[in-house]
Amino acid sequence: MQRLNTLWQVVNAASSVREITQRSKTFHFAVREPITFYLRAENAIVQVVRWAKPLVEVQTRLQPAFGWRIAADQDDAGVYIAAKRRVVVGGISTARFHVAVPHPTYLVLRLDGGSLLLDNLTGTLHIPPASGDINISLLANGSD
Repeated sequence: MQRLNTLWQVVNAASSVREITQRSKTFHFAVREPITFYLRAENAIVQVVRWAKPLVEVQTRLQPAFGWRIAADQDDAGVYIAAKRRVVVGGISTARFHVAVPHPTYLVLRLDGGSLLLDNLTGTLHIPPASGDINISLLANGSD
């Protein structure tokens, strides 16, 4: 029974450390369409969803939180988010971004070592070989 209690204490301590080192934050930006959404991130998983609301919502989950610097800004042309890993502890840091943007939003995503998931798309993606910058053009169905 004592081993079980000790194991339970270790699990609780590990859970507490994770909660301390992981930070979630949600940004909300009221916008007038059309706008540009710009995200620059390193070693991040990014999910983009389009919706009908005149609002940009960015949910971030940084782990460990102290390994990141993040800045957000907005002007008449768009919304801008930049997330950079810190030099020493950033090497072990990861981030997840869930981004919801209005349908007519122009997306500019600069990802270094990241993953991208685009939800609710209609059309054709043209992705050239990865030999530098990747430019993706989304065309409406039937307009090849």
